[in-house]
Amino acid sequence: MILPEFDYVSFTSLGETLDFLSLYGDESRVIAGGTDLLIKLSAGEVKAKYVVNLMDIAELGRIDIHDNCISIGPTATHTELEYSPSLSKFAPVLCRGASVIGSPQIRNQGTIGGNIGNASPAADTVPALMVLNSRIKVISKRGERWVPVADFFVSPHETILTADELIGEIEVEKLPENTLVSFQRVARRRAMDIAQMSVAVNLFMDEKGDRIREARIAPGSVTPTPVRISEAEKILEGKRATKEIIELAAAEVSERAIDETDLQWIPEYKKPALKGLVIRAINDALSGRDK
Repeated sequence: MILPEFDYVSFTSLGETLDFLSLYGDESRVIAGGTDLLIKLSAGEVKAKYVVNLMDIAELGRIDIHDNCISIGPTATHTELEYSPSLSKFAPVLCRGASVIGSPQIRNQGTIGGNIGNASPAADTVPALMVLNSRIKVISKRGERWVPVADFFVSPHETILTADELIGEIEVEKLPENTLVSFQRVARRRAMDIAQMSVAVNLFMDEKGDRIREARIAPGSVTPTPVRISEAEKILEGKRATKEIIELAAAEVSERAIDETDLQWIPEYKKPALKGLVIRAINDALSGRDK
């Protein structure tokens, strides 16, 4: 890999980093794991006079548990997400999404902030964040603002971030321990390839465990920006999870995700594949009742 010339800038203070970006943000790119940025710099897809390192800012790598949520710093690595006791207990769907990203080396290096900030429709953490009702804190020298994760993305590889802004924190909902979850994906190869399609599912059962009280379903890689398929969720809610109901909900995910995208994001022939993936995910989540 041959990289272009740039000045590498690194601070241990978040305040110093934001000060620098307030002056030179238009000429800068921030780097954490670098698994996407270095490739793009080498290919000439992006240019930067300054590359600003975030990994030396300790507060950006924390995973903290609170009463109703879990706070994740943007430089937390995928490996740290995968093995976090707090996330495993209260947000396991995110652990599963992080666990299938690339190879162990990529998971050790890549970060959740990079996965979000790259704004790839195939980002494996994003569907999980969608079903966790997550929100993102955007920070700059000018102040901070919170946005729902779905509103963070403008189009493929484009976010709401301005040149002087950073992802400061990702906040995910802390779910009941008995929440049923699944994350499923399909790629060209079984490992180290981006998802051709994926789906994250959270199911909240009634007290008896017989009916689905609430459902959350978010497909990945099949729409330009992240969505939850509320029409499919409503099909499941209040119902027993029969084969017919599951197939009806899965078909709705496939129809909505594919037909309602302005970009005709994936071709017609992939509809049955997406339906099958959603059926697999719902059944996988429901299998948790027996564990």
